[in-house]
Amino acid sequence: MTRALLVCPEPLGHRQPAGIGIRFLEMAKFLLADGHEVTLLSRDAGSVAGCRVDGITPESLRRHTSEAEVVVVQGHAANDLFSHGLPIPTVVDLYDPFIVENLHYYPARGAEVFTHDHATLMQSLLRGDLFLCASEAQRLFYLGALLAAGRVNPIAFENDPHFDALIRIAPFGVPPRSAGGTPAVPGVLFGGIYDWYDAILAIDAVAIVRASVSDVTLTFTTHPNPSLTPQGKLAEAVAHTKRKGYDFVRFEPWVAYEQRAAFYGRFGAALLTFPQSIETDLSMRTRVYDYLWGQLPIVTSSAPGTDELLIRYGAGEIVHSASPEDYANALIRVLGNERMREGARRFVDEHQWPDTLQPLVDFVREPYVDPRKEAFAANLQVPERSRSFLERIKRRIGGSS
Repeated sequence: MTRALLVCPEPLGHRQPAGIGIRFLEMAKFLLADGHEVTLLSRDAGSVAGCRVDGITPESLRRHTSEAEVVVVQGHAANDLFSHGLPIPTVVDLYDPFIVENLHYYPARGAEVFTHDHATLMQSLLRGDLFLCASEAQRLFYLGALLAAGRVNPIAFENDPHFDALIRIAPFGVPPRSAGGTPAVPGVLFGGIYDWYDAILAIDAVAIVRASVSDVTLTFTTHPNPSLTPQGKLAEAVAHTKRKGYDFVRFEPWVAYEQRAAFYGRFGAALLTFPQSIETDLSMRTRVYDYLWGQLPIVTSSAPGTDELLIRYGAGEIVHSASPEDYANALIRVLGNERMREGARRFVDEHQWPDTLQPLVDFVREPYVDPRKEAFAANLQVPERSRSFLERIKRRIGGSS
């Protein structure tokens, strides 16, 4: 048995975890099932059955790292851990490429987001002992970053030419199958709106579908942690819906994790629309895994990770354009498609958490400190975007600029 400490950057007490929170909850459950003692820290000390829980404070980090034998951390919580915790074998979970996602925020929020993200990532790359990522594309991306940080080096290569002891693929997983079933009303689920999605394209596509399927609806969910991520695209979607007078578009609260199976049962398909970028190339979208778990066939813009899954399991359609008509036609083919729902069920059987998290369990069973860590970091200065006088005043008083 190993004493494991998990440091989750999201609040968990509201029982409505987003992707990172879900991943940490499942890590905790699986490590407990493997016989380890687990302590879970989060922003609000949310409870998890079988775990000791606490908030993230300097005092709690010092105390719990003095008692634990291994720690797992993700994202900006690493800054707290490395500032206040004691050095113990450390797993840094990189499945969410936050530094790439947050490139979208530069026009509205200036250089501070990127410089903070960059410093966080570099410190994590220097201090971690094992890194987890979600795909082969992510692995190559992070190997390049680890090279820049000095962790990929000739000595490490001599002992581990594939760097398997340094970085492992541990994608998102799913629980055992939900009950599923075909809904009576053909609803389409989009989910939460982040700034790298195109919600207006989705709204316009479903408006076209209604010419053939008159009772179809489109549902977005509001984010459970709005203070952690900008809500600009959500505001745009709400404004577009009101301007068009669309009564088929719904904005509903984020559903509690334990209740999402019944929620997914209301829908006949899921829809994702987004422009192409490096974020698209590297992402392995949490909602894709969860929607397939809920047996929802998916219509989506093209992204390498999602494309591969949907093609392999025949669980949806990929649209290679920005045309709402193309998305509408794909949705009409997907809604009520039992063959695609069966493909989703096969996906679930082959992507259980115990399989996807095996690299983490291997490390927790036998934690180690990488003896070849090298301490140097690159300094990167990003020029601040010039701001007008009005923008500076709005920012000072808490406005959006």
